[in-house]
Amino acid sequence: MRFKELFRKRFGNIVFFADGDGGGGGETPAWHTDYAYLSENPEASKAFSKYKEPNDAFKGAHEAMKKVGRSFWLPDDHSKLTDEQKNEIRANVAKMEGVPETPDGYDLKIEKGDVSIDEQGIADFKVFAKENNIPVELAKKLLTFQTSFVNRLNKFRNDAIKEITTDSFKQFSKDCGGEANAVMRMQWIKELLQSKCLNSDGKPDKDIWESFAKRIMSEDRVIELPLLRALAEPAQKARGTGGAPAGQPASAVAKGALDYPEMDKKK
Repeated sequence: MRFKELFRKRFGNIVFFADGDGGGGGETPAWHTDYAYLSENPEASKAFSKYKEPNDAFKGAHEAMKKVGRSFWLPDDHSKLTDEQKNEIRANVAKMEGVPETPDGYDLKIEKGDVSIDEQGIADFKVFAKENNIPVELAKKLLTFQTSFVNRLNKFRNDAIKEITTDSFKQFSKDCGGEANAVMRMQWIKELLQSKCLNSDGKPDKDIWESFAKRIMSEDRVIELPLLRALAEPAQKARGTGGAPAGQPASAVAKGALDYPEMDKKK
């Protein structure tokens, strides 16, 4: 069998997972001209230039195979690779590309004041990046893209909420006979809702109110028109016995509506 065919058969599809001596150097031995593979491949010819004759080349290749850590045949059809072989390839490629050994190896930071992702989100992303062998630099780019994407979604959402709130208040103003009356009734509705946000002791709770307000209000106004209309009458009645008749001064604020310890501290 000619050297070219034997070389390809024995070494053409082998993948080595170890550092080794590339060999080569010096003048090209005369026996290389007898083999088309070496004549057509300068790198291969250089690698085998230290061998004076073909038998020495075979011996050297065999010794190199024994010195490397592990090797296996890489078939032309990669679907024939075992799961163990695939995992080994992935692990070596990950190491080559600088994937950290643990999630903590990712040095990922977000811009100060960026509320689109928190510390837990960063921690979860580090675990995800490690499990998927994502290189550090690529992980940074993905994080930047994700935060930018979420910020854009938040802007679209906030713009939509602002538009809905504005339209709702305009219609509510028509229902109430003018903007001034709408503003007054909006405050009554807010006070009524605050008085209902109580803790387990039955006292008004600022944290509960703020959490609730985030879901139904925007810029101190109720977002949805149906909710405004539904609460208008109960809020008016809650301001005094029988409610404040239309056009009359507002009665006292509902008891406990603004009774927050935090407000006392600010006085």
